[in-house]
Amino acid sequence: MNRQHRALCLHLVLLTLALLPARARADGTPPLAGCAGAQTRVGVAMGTKVQLVVCPLTADAAGEAAAKAIADQGFAEVGRLEGLWTTWSPDSEVSRINAAAGKAPVAVSAETWQVLEAAQQGAAGANGLFDITFAPLGAVWKFDTPPGSHEPTKLARVPGAAEVKKLLALVGYTHLRLDAQKHTAQLERPGMAIHLGGIGKGAAVDRVVALLRAQGYRDFAVQAGGDLYCGGQNGQRPWRVGIAHPRKKGEILGSLDIRDAAFSTSGDYERFAILDGHRYHHILDPRTGFPATASQSVTVLAPSAIAAEVQTKTAFILGGADGLRYLAAHGSQGVLVDAAGQLWQSPGLVLTPAQ
Repeated sequence: MNRQHRALCLHLVLLTLALLPARARADGTPPLAGCAGAQTRVGVAMGTKVQLVVCPLTADAAGEAAAKAIADQGFAEVGRLEGLWTTWSPDSEVSRINAAAGKAPVAVSAETWQVLEAAQQGAAGANGLFDITFAPLGAVWKFDTPPGSHEPTKLARVPGAAEVKKLLALVGYTHLRLDAQKHTAQLERPGMAIHLGGIGKGAAVDRVVALLRAQGYRDFAVQAGGDLYCGGQNGQRPWRVGIAHPRKKGEILGSLDIRDAAFSTSGDYERFAILDGHRYHHILDPRTGFPATASQSVTVLAPSAIAAEVQTKTAFILGGADGLRYLAAHGSQGVLVDAAGQLWQSPGLVLTPAQ
């Protein structure tokens, strides 16, 4: 097994998802095993680690070269989408939408239109518990923990109730207007802003998956942060995914074998701070403007990475039985750990205990 495979597996487990060999170990350290000549790419984009594993179509040098080329192309696509959606650049499409809040519609590309439309549909299906207009709140809840870390970080301050209430007036997905004919987006109120941090990585994963499938690739894994899609098989066996324990660093709750499905995990242990014995984290409840309190972590299995990402955050806010009912209503499955540490999982979902 090569060094890239070993690093990939370790990093996935630390993030919350791990591709494991047929027999999973609790620490998730074994290297990936599977298809011969697998092409692996690891890098940083969209503020997180992005990783691709592509199994060649043919077991020869030409097959490996073609797999390398498509992996490079997929990585480049993630970077291109980041340029459209980042809020760090004033020239990105998302930044231009935010700058025009309360003023005028902004014409956007097909890629941006599609992710905005998916976000609005997800928000409506979640009764507003998922909402990309949370950005004004996110600006005052600032965390700086690297993804996958279980160590507390510093939080400059906890915003007061009056400040949060004022910002909540700027949050509401129904005030983001999309024109399907003109492909424009407009925030109705001055001061509103959108952020695609809760859906952009899933959208990027789905774009890379579509790219791979269009070129005939069947066996691959595409991951951006906590969002993962596994296509086909890992050689002669399924892809195995380990779910990290939200309170025990380096341990997993269990593992699942998956094929042609997306996984997304949200947890209160990736970006958080503990002040006066209270845990504050980055997953905000749009109803209160404060960090959600019902869950420690949620992992969702869904047909697409966008769906998994939207549903993971919604189920996290709902927690426990309510979270599972929401997932079932949307045709998805999940593993939830509630605030008390109790494990909930969808009926029919086979979770292999950690060994």
